[in-house]
Amino acid sequence: MEAARTLQLRPSLVETRDGAVMIDGLTVEDRTLAELVERRSENGVEPEATVTDALEIGARVLDREATAAEVDHVRREFERVSGQVEHSFAERARVIGDQLQTQFERFLGEDSGTMGRVLDAHTEEVSELVSVHFGGDRNTAVQHQLREVMVKLLQESRQDLLRQFSAEDGHNPLAGFQSAVVREMKMSREGHDALLERVTGLQGEIRLLAGSREAAAELAAERERGTDKGRTFEQHAFEVIEALADARGDVAHHVGDERSASGGKKGDIVIELDAASGRARGRIALDAKDEKLSKNEAWKVLNASLEERDASFAILVVASEEKVPAGRESLQEYEGNKMIVTLDKETLDGTPIELAYRYARCRCLMSLEAELQLDAAGVKAAADEALEALRDAQRIRSSLTGATNSVEAARKALDAMVTRTQSALARIESLTDAPAGV
Repeated sequence: MEAARTLQLRPSLVETRDGAVMIDGLTVEDRTLAELVERRSENGVEPEATVTDALEIGARVLDREATAAEVDHVRREFERVSGQVEHSFAERARVIGDQLQTQFERFLGEDSGTMGRVLDAHTEEVSELVSVHFGGDRNTAVQHQLREVMVKLLQESRQDLLRQFSAEDGHNPLAGFQSAVVREMKMSREGHDALLERVTGLQGEIRLLAGSREAAAELAAERERGTDKGRTFEQHAFEVIEALADARGDVAHHVGDERSASGGKKGDIVIELDAASGRARGRIALDAKDEKLSKNEAWKVLNASLEERDASFAILVVASEEKVPAGRESLQEYEGNKMIVTLDKETLDGTPIELAYRYARCRCLMSLEAELQLDAAGVKAAADEALEALRDAQRIRSSLTGATNSVEAARKALDAMVTRTQSALARIESLTDAPAGV
């Protein structure tokens, strides 16, 4: 049970003053308000504040309810008045419609209408006017006059257009286009004439070229049959060897067409060692072949080259690995004074022939061992190393011919072998560079 509070009652007095309400001795019998005041008092809110808030909120609610009631009253009044206005307007519109219908019947009626009587009275005059101005059988009719005017205007416009487009001055909008067309046609005709002349000249050149090709084919066939066979490859081989010889102070001679003292022509190229600076210290003979010889034929060529060119070492130069004689290997020393080497006529890679030439040069200089002051054992060891490196290089080069995998690794190994060979040959050359005895 909640404790009851006793409040002293005095006669109530409510006054409004300067926008405020003064209440004195007011008792409100409302349980909800009493509980609210007690609950908020327990929370520290003054009873006067709670009562004040309740009055303010209640005043606003009452004001909104009064406003809503007034709005409902206004809406009901508006609906009542609008219904009366609508009924009055409909009645007025009906009366006006009846009056208009009566006036139209009076004015436009078929039998007694004013418009019908007036038209009937002037029917003949209207017919005459229509016949005069629009009759098809009269030249003065409006449509005939319009046709004559249009035909005249079209003729004048056509003549003006013809004069404008036929003029050659700035009044003709197509003057520039016509001039450009004429100019282009003239240039095109001149170009066609020049093209025909050029085609005629080209036909002559084609005939000359065909004749020269036939002549070249005949010349190649004649060279194939004659003594000048393989001269082109032989010339390339000489240019490569000449450059190598010049770099070492040797002198290369192209003697393919010159007979030797014994009357033979074997040995197309002769290298005289150290001949650029004095008396030659040895001779190397090379024979270039753009064909595949048998083993016996190759040895006949090498032996004849040694004998006819008075050389100490002979080298057979072939155009590809496929043209190495059967049973023989390139970059392989035979009998101490013979070797076969390839010079690819497509790439003209001079590395193999350089190795063979340098090896043969060392061999020739080693044959002069009795006349030189050198380390014979060191020369022999370096020569053996160079020969072994040449063999390794040849084996690797042969494996590269049909290899499809690991080509790059094989080439690196080949380059390493070539480097070893060049190093060994350089050692031999350094050991054999002593001056010759006089």
